[in-house]
Order: sequence, then structure tokens, then C-alpha cells
Amino acid sequence: MVSAMKTIIEDVILYNNKSFLIPLFLIALLFLWITEKDKKLRVALVYLAAALTAVFLCPLYAWIGMKVDEEIYYRVIWALPIGVLVCYSAVKLMIRFRSLVSKSIVFVLTVLVIIINGDCVYTNTLHFKSVNEYHIPQQVIDVADALRLDNYKPIAVLPAELLPFFRQYTADIFTPYGRNILEPAWSFRSDLYDAMEGDSTAYDVEEVARCARNNHCAFVVLSCAKQMKGSMEEQGYFLFKFVQGYYIYMDYNYYWVYKEQGLLDADVLEAGG
Repeated sequence: MVSAMKTIIEDVILYNNKSFLIPLFLIALLFLWITEKDKKLRVALVYLAAALTAVFLCPLYAWIGMKVDEEIYYRVIWALPIGVLVCYSAVKLMIRFRSLVSKSIVFVLTVLVIIINGDCVYTNTLHFKSVNEYHIPQQVIDVADALRLDNYKPIAVLPAELLPFFRQYTADIFTPYGRNILEPAWSFRSDLYDAMEGDSTAYDVEEVARCARNNHCAFVVLSCAKQMKGSMEEQGYFLFKFVQGYYIYMDYNYYWVYKEQGLLDADVLEAGG
């Protein structure tokens, strides 16, 4: 329980950061608790926000929640309608004044307070200019389009850097593991992932091919940024395409099976033939 309370305090401090957003939220909550007379609004805003705050701060609930996943417990704070409460409180405060000057002063002060409590999103180091409508790296789209078959959903193994974005774009290609394997807290393991990512400078081609077949992968995508110890062709694969710095290999075993079943597109048939 004690450790849970310490984590709660740390989460609140980190969420508040250098701003006074949490105190502002509490002030708005108190203001509405006293002044709001509409029963429906009190339930939707005041009582709900108070209940969520109490639940988040409850040591027993926190202890149980952190047993499930301590690293994401802080997300309960996201459920608090902080922005709605603060803005609605500001509007309600403006209404209490009769003169336009007073209303304008409250409006300007509210805007300034909101600005002071935030940062320009474009100064964030994680922000970058979008290169497509999906807001994901273009190489992910190009690799996915190359792998997609019109009549079948193949299994393909991908380099780790593509995993966080791949499923955002398409569900037409299966993967033996997803971005979950990149999170140490989730404790996912895969021999194929170890073969793909165990060496940051080179692929052990024989091991990659063996593990890919064990995981029923028709396609293997390898980054050109890493060397290859051996040849995929020697392991029974052919180079299907080279896209945006990635080699896309197809297992000949799956090629012949898919070909007999009429599942392959014309470009795959041409590359394999």
C-alpha cells in the first residue's frame, strides 16, 4: 500500500510537471461544486470528476491496479475531464459578470493561464513533418504494399523498427510477433525475433531462415543497413523486391504452394519464375 501511494504521488507530480494544471483542476472542481445548480451537469461533470479522482487516489484500488500493470496505472488520470472542467468553469465565471470589460478580462486571463500551462507541440523532439496521410514512415507503407496479396493474407517477419507502425496501416499481412515484443515489461520472447535482432550489425541468414520457417513465414523482410552472414538464396528463398532500403525475400516452399492454389499476384509470379 505504501509503495502504491508513493507511485500515485510520483504520477501526479509527473503529470503536473512544471505547470499548475492539477491545482487549476481542483479549483475548477471546487468552484463548480459550489456554484453549479443543474443536476445533470453536476452528475456529468462534478460528481464524475470527483469520483474518478477518488478512485485514482484510493490506495486499495491503486494497489490492485498496479499489480495488473504498474507502468500504465497513471493513465487513469487521462479519464479526468480536466480541460472540460477548467473551460466550463471559466465560461461560468464569465457569465457571473455583467459588464463586457469584466467578461473580457476573465476570458483573456483564462487564455493566458491555458497557454502558460502548455508547450507548443511543434517544439517536441518527437514531432516531425508528416510525409503521408497516415502519419507514419513512408517505408512502412511501401513495404506493406509490396507484401500485400490480393487473394491471401501471408505471414511476414519484419525488422523491429517497422513493427510500431505496421499494424496502423494494414491488417492484410500477419506477423509472428508485433510491437508487444519491443516492450520488456510484457516479457514476450521469440526465437525468430532473437535471430532478427540479436545482432545489430548483421543477420545470421541460416538462423533467420530456420526460425522463419518454424513460424510459417512466407516472407522475410531484411534491412539493407545490416550485413548478411550467408545467402537467403542458399536457404531456399528468392529476392521478391527491394523497397525503401529493405530486401523482401519469399520462401520458395510457400511460393509453389501458393502458386498451385492461385493465390499469387502477377508481380510475385514474375519474380519467382
